[in-house]
Amino acid sequence: MLAEKNYKRLLLLLLCIYPIFSLKILYNNYATLVQIIIIVLFFLWFFFINNTARKNTKYLLIYTFILVIYGIFHHLNALDFHSLVPGNFGYNPLDEILYLLKMSMPIYFIYLIYYSDFKKGDYKKILKSWIIIICGIIIISNLLGISLSSYNNETIKGSIFSWFSNNYIYNELASKGFFMYANQIACLLVVLIPLVIYFFFKKEINIIYIIMLMLTCLMLGTRVSNLGSIMVFIVLILAYMFFSILKKEKLQWKKLVLCGLIAIAYAIILPFSPTFSRYEVYDYLMPKSIKGLVASTEETYISDIEYIEDHYEEKLINENFILNSYPYKYDPDFWLGILNEPINKRADYRYLEISMVKRVVEINNNKKDVWLGITNDRIQNIFNIERDYILQYYAFGIIGCALFLGIYLIFWILSIVKLIKNFNYFQASIVASITLILLIAYLTGNIFNQIAIFIPLLFLSSLALLKEK
Repeated sequence: MLAEKNYKRLLLLLLCIYPIFSLKILYNNYATLVQIIIIVLFFLWFFFINNTARKNTKYLLIYTFILVIYGIFHHLNALDFHSLVPGNFGYNPLDEILYLLKMSMPIYFIYLIYYSDFKKGDYKKILKSWIIIICGIIIISNLLGISLSSYNNETIKGSIFSWFSNNYIYNELASKGFFMYANQIACLLVVLIPLVIYFFFKKEINIIYIIMLMLTCLMLGTRVSNLGSIMVFIVLILAYMFFSILKKEKLQWKKLVLCGLIAIAYAIILPFSPTFSRYEVYDYLMPKSIKGLVASTEETYISDIEYIEDHYEEKLINENFILNSYPYKYDPDFWLGILNEPINKRADYRYLEISMVKRVVEINNNKKDVWLGITNDRIQNIFNIERDYILQYYAFGIIGCALFLGIYLIFWILSIVKLIKNFNYFQASIVASITLILLIAYLTGNIFNQIAIFIPLLFLSSLALLKEK
């Protein structure tokens, strides 16, 4: 039908340009609401033009009903909350409802993809579009020296050519273009590598796309992008060789040589990258902090609060954590314990983020939090946990995790089942991509809770639904 073809063209266009929603200028509540509205409008449009989709809404309605019931109990549990901090970290029911609505989008989005009959060629077009948009923005802005730093929103001090001068530290060189979060873009790019390499060896994508992809991973300067990309690149090249030998197909030696040259060039540049510069900063801070700890052990203090006030800076405790997120004056016992932790823990932001929220949950001492969570709104008022699964567990509980994250696990299992049934390079690439999504989400965080990034990742995961001829 013409209506369905026009629908698919518009949906394909939306997906091709979707990375623009990750730009800093569009990273706000209004843009998030616009994305939700767009998905809802596509859903309603498709619902009315596709009879098959309209007849198979039973499970979708069941999911929606369960989601509403969960939301009610989630809200009631949120009202029964207490902490040592006045105001109990706030709780805005409207903000939480909007967040739950955003987190429920994956199911409705996948419903659209499932019935839209996307082919392998459609995925290839979208992958190429994403590489052109994301890599083009980051590479050009880096070379011009106008990119935002991957570790803050300040403009970088130098381009990739400045890496070899040793005049700057890692956060002055790592580039994220004009995107909001470097870790999200790093996740998407690393996840693209298995699929891009597959299409490269199938002669459907040329070497330029791989060069752009790997160069951008270097410029991002995060551990996932710098180290993860080259490891995935090498493993997928070896996987191609394995399946070619297994299927008795002729190896494409020219392409293997090109990939080998890219890997060698990458390995040569990598030691000069912002990631290795970051390790040098940590090596400098470690002995300095230990020295400060030894010098302060002979002093005596009237109270724990006085001790914390005098020593949290030398112990490298983030000022925002101890003064604003979870103020030490309301729970000095907790922060005294943190100050006595090893340097590698108390200087680790993710460890402190989790520790603060875990402490708040312990103080609340509500068994229903395990199942229903303490709300994302409260966690954000403490501090965002940069560990997916852990964030969702504390925010939504076990039931919420199943409702919002279960789809990713289902796709992963489905991809493995299809690989077992059809043991080939394409299916292995899909398993690799979905596995990387699940792994990187835990390592970096801010993946499954941001619609601008989980929609592209969901679309890639939907390859598990593709019927391969």
